Amino acid sequence: MNGLFSPGEFRLGLRLILKQPILSLTVILALATGIAVAIIGFTFRDELVNGRLPYQAGDRFARIYAVDRAANRRDLDAEGYRAFRDRAASFEYVGAMQARPFTLSHGPDDVEPVQGAFITPGWMPWVEASPLSGRNFIPADGEPGAEPVVLVRESLWQRRYGGDPNLIGRQLTIGGQSRTVVGIMPDSFRFPGSGELWLPVNESAAGGAPGQPPTAFPVFGVIRANVSFETATTELTELSRQFPATDEPGQIARVVVQPFTGGPEGASLAASAVVFVLVMVLLVVASNVSTLVFARTWSRAPELAVRSALGATRARVVGQLFLETLLLGSIATAIGAASALGIMRYVGDAYMSDRPFWMTLEPTWRTSAFTAFLALLVSAVAGLWPALRVTRHDLRHTLQAGRGFAAGGFGRVGAALLVVEIALSVGLLNGAVTMARAFDSYMNEIPALPRNQVLTVQLGQIQSAEWRDKVVEAAAALPGVVAAGAGRNLPRIYPLPRRTAVEAIGDEPAQTVMPAPSHPVGPGFLEAIGARTLSGRLFTAADFVDGAPPVAVVNEPFVRKFLGGRNPIGRRIRIEEPREDGTQEPWREIVGVVPDLGLSVANVSLAGGFYTPVREEFLYYLAVRTTTEPLKLVPQLRAAAANLDPDIQLRDFQTLEHAAEEERAFLSGVSVALTVMGGIALLLSIVGIYALLSFMVTRRTREIGIRVALGATRMHILRTITGGAFVHLAIGGIFGTAIGLLVLQLRSVLLISVPDAGVVMPSTIFLTLALAGGTAGWLPARRALRIRPSEALSAD
Repeated sequence: MNGLFSPGEFRLGLRLILKQPILSLTVILALATGIAVAIIGFTFRDELVNGRLPYQAGDRFARIYAVDRAANRRDLDAEGYRAFRDRAASFEYVGAMQARPFTLSHGPDDVEPVQGAFITPGWMPWVEASPLSGRNFIPADGEPGAEPVVLVRESLWQRRYGGDPNLIGRQLTIGGQSRTVVGIMPDSFRFPGSGELWLPVNESAAGGAPGQPPTAFPVFGVIRANVSFETATTELTELSRQFPATDEPGQIARVVVQPFTGGPEGASLAASAVVFVLVMVLLVVASNVSTLVFARTWSRAPELAVRSALGATRARVVGQLFLETLLLGSIATAIGAASALGIMRYVGDAYMSDRPFWMTLEPTWRTSAFTAFLALLVSAVAGLWPALRVTRHDLRHTLQAGRGFAAGGFGRVGAALLVVEIALSVGLLNGAVTMARAFDSYMNEIPALPRNQVLTVQLGQIQSAEWRDKVVEAAAALPGVVAAGAGRNLPRIYPLPRRTAVEAIGDEPAQTVMPAPSHPVGPGFLEAIGARTLSGRLFTAADFVDGAPPVAVVNEPFVRKFLGGRNPIGRRIRIEEPREDGTQEPWREIVGVVPDLGLSVANVSLAGGFYTPVREEFLYYLAVRTTTEPLKLVPQLRAAAANLDPDIQLRDFQTLEHAAEEERAFLSGVSVALTVMGGIALLLSIVGIYALLSFMVTRRTREIGIRVALGATRMHILRTITGGAFVHLAIGGIFGTAIGLLVLQLRSVLLISVPDAGVVMPSTIFLTLALAGGTAGWLPARRALRIRPSEALSAD
């Protein structure tokens, strides 16, 4: 055959892969894991950067928002929206929208939350939407005084109304207002999200309902053909400078126009950086695989020498060696790509069901090109480089050379890469195991909390403490409810620690400022989660009155950490951090002690915390303790909130035992994946050491035999064979442990408590590495000690 590769060479490559199944399987699984992770990262980056709405003008849809003088991103108010709509020459259309949940009422005790959106009526021609029945919005629907109307999605029509063909023209009560159904949209239509209701925006006020004041809305537009996003940004920024100038920080400084499917500013660069890091990790894995390939290639030196002697050119020999690795890389790429697709589909369905509708997580031509690039990249690093190193000199001359571990045919670069691989795998294992411990603690039961008795609810669309308290009172009045209250967090949902001090009394030394989680709560919250006092009292109604003396309730670990177990009642604590307005936090008197209720479930050093009573601050969660099955309260609680205000949204109903369970399960899966990757990388490092040392023993049989004949001791032979390998093993292990400990110092940025690594876990991983690496080095060395001079002299 005149081509570079013949069918015979393909068959030879496959036979060699099957001849060494363990080595081949190790290489394939290692590369497949790295490739799968890189493809997942690239797919998310591609969706973020190159996502496109499924419309004819989908690539010209843009989001428009302002950045104020304080560098905060903000939506446009009604005046800014109308100015851009009427005067921006770069746009064919400018509209306003707001995706949000609505309360759909079917009777006094029958309400449900439904996702939907307010949107300007003129959007319909641009999204190519045709209703199944009825009509689209028309411009008149957004005029002042227009009849309130609504578009309903097919899924809601079927689910709630059984596909009733007479739904068109019926009145639905949405957010307390009666609206006429004018059209039913197909499930295939989704804009701006995957909601089930569309309501027209009042064009004149940019408000959602009659009587509402003008409000800020997210604004979108369709850029004219041949106009860039940068040109549109420049025009709108110039228009914004014509708005009345003020000295307020909220004054618009600039306007940003970006693709509708794009993320926040800088997201593309961040996503690209993540993909780059993943590819670099894959390269490290591939470089370690090249160690195995290098050793296997040297074991075939006699065969390659014969091929060379029979006239095979270096290019032919290198091509054959590269072909064998390319076959391995292709198999690994196929497995990695299939695994990535399966993982993304599972994660998308299980954890990202509410993702943007244009994010399909399906492969594109760009993903295919990236996958092909990875196949060539790993094959070149893992196979081409060793092949070139082996064949750079005459093969017969190379076979007779005898060099050490670092300088042998693999070279100093290869040894350095092996050290890097060991360091990264040890660091990854340290971090992954620590995170796994945190997630396990995060899932564990908290003995001081009541089981299966507390319902938790996320509070949304409640703009004032007055309305929040009304919802709490309505929940407390339901039959079977023992207590109800609102709090900033729930147990296991980690509040960030605050620098806290205890006031010294008498001749006590001044207390060192230490971090402690601080949890703001409203009336009844501690009672709702079943808190019992170990001493003192819980908060009373008087603690929430304006001007009341500042107080706090601490937990038992706080007493041990800050007071050494001494009586805390009457002592004072203070957060040593300024408030947002720059004022100093007040001293708070400790009025009660409660058990550990999960302020920090993993990090013992941060378990000691305290609760503070708040009135006006926003609280995110409602807790309701009941004597009946908690989830049976859901319809009654929704109806009670709707009776107060039909626009109040309550969502994510869970028992306290299962609150945020999906997030915990996802984090646990991430931890397992990281641990597996670290384990595979570490295994590859150990196997690489074994392969190199085995290669050295085979390559230096004659030298070892002569040294034994000349009286070399067993210890000298062992040091010759394993010394360099163990040095690289130790360096990689030390650096890897340091990397793991350094990364864990960033645990404060996480939303859960991560335990201090201590010394036991890093030491265990390091000793495991030393034991496995020592075994990998001992086996070839043991074989070397059995070499007899007579055998060595007869070796090739």
